[in-house]
Amino acid sequence: MKRIVIAMCAAVVLGSGAGAQEMTGEQMFRQNWTSAETTSDGLGPIFNEASCHACHWFGGGARVRVRPDGEVAGAGVLLRHTFVDGKGDPHYGVQLQNKAVDGVEPEGVADLTALQVGDGLTRFLASVRFASGPGRTAGITMSLRAAPALDSTALIAQVSAAAIVRGADSQDKNGDGISGRIHLLQVPGKRPKIGRFNWKATAARVEDQVANALWFDMGLTSPTHPAPQGECTSRQHDCLEASGSQSPDLAVDFDGTKIATLADHVRSLAMAPKLPEQPQSFVDAGCSACHTPYMETTDGGSVALYSNLLLHDMGDGLTSYGGEGSASPTEWRTTPLVGFRGQLSDHRYLHDGRAANIDEAIRWHGGEAQQARDAYIAMSAAEKLKLTSFVLALMSSMPVPPQGD
Repeated sequence: MKRIVIAMCAAVVLGSGAGAQEMTGEQMFRQNWTSAETTSDGLGPIFNEASCHACHWFGGGARVRVRPDGEVAGAGVLLRHTFVDGKGDPHYGVQLQNKAVDGVEPEGVADLTALQVGDGLTRFLASVRFASGPGRTAGITMSLRAAPALDSTALIAQVSAAAIVRGADSQDKNGDGISGRIHLLQVPGKRPKIGRFNWKATAARVEDQVANALWFDMGLTSPTHPAPQGECTSRQHDCLEASGSQSPDLAVDFDGTKIATLADHVRSLAMAPKLPEQPQSFVDAGCSACHTPYMETTDGGSVALYSNLLLHDMGDGLTSYGGEGSASPTEWRTTPLVGFRGQLSDHRYLHDGRAANIDEAIRWHGGEAQQARDAYIAMSAAEKLKLTSFVLALMSSMPVPPQGD
């Protein structure tokens, strides 16, 4: 019987066999996973963190600090390396895993540096020290990802597919310069699904997002990602050897029930928000064209989200270099603004955490958002403060989940 051993005060077995102990979604979220008693079980062989909590501290996103010398220190910041078409490095795959179980070399470590690029804006640069393998393949580009906050997950899940479809205008037929489009996710043998979660809307359901994170970030298997070798490629021989049997009959670490339990916990992080008064400048500047205040829910009601959940071209300044699904390097899903992340320490903004505050995040907007950015730049200092204070209030409109031990 396949098992996962959890690092707790005493080892606890999570499984379906005799003596197995059921765990709540919160316990699954917080616990440090380890490799189990056989090499084909549990964490790894290569991974980034040993728990969900490590990247999403109390349900928030990555925690990032820029030191006076420009060195960037953070938890929950990952490095993707892809070709322009979205395919991963032939040796290292899509994501750089900086940790590994005993007997396996991690892929490498990314050193991050903050670079001032003018007008008070900062860009993060990554330099990789590869611990194994031949080094990055020619033609591969690197892109950072900061773990997103999970505060609005339940709100996103409530939005009806029809509401997302109605908001799309991929051909800009109304001539407003904004052409948001749906990210249709291709599923072999099934109808395409509408993506709505993550920076580029690469997951259709909370369960999908949970399964993706377990596999890419921790090497934990599920029905969605049953391969026990995790993201190690056919060229990483020590990784494949450590993964043991690759039989399709091997039990997964997280079956559908456990995925659902963990997804329920993620959804539970969202509380009823206390919304601030919206200033007219938010509409006048064009912010509400993408950060739609309310969206229709599956039961015919509405939910305050401040997003349309569509992909938008945000310009070269925010390019990710590699594509994801059908999302181009410059396309990003509109980030929901409602949540509790504004109250968390070391929270930064945008997909890689480069922006220290909301003013910087707005000034990085380009592409379809260029007109709104320019309108913001033209505002008086008092108007800018009122607008950024409103956005921060939206991001602080939910109570922060209890922060236990």
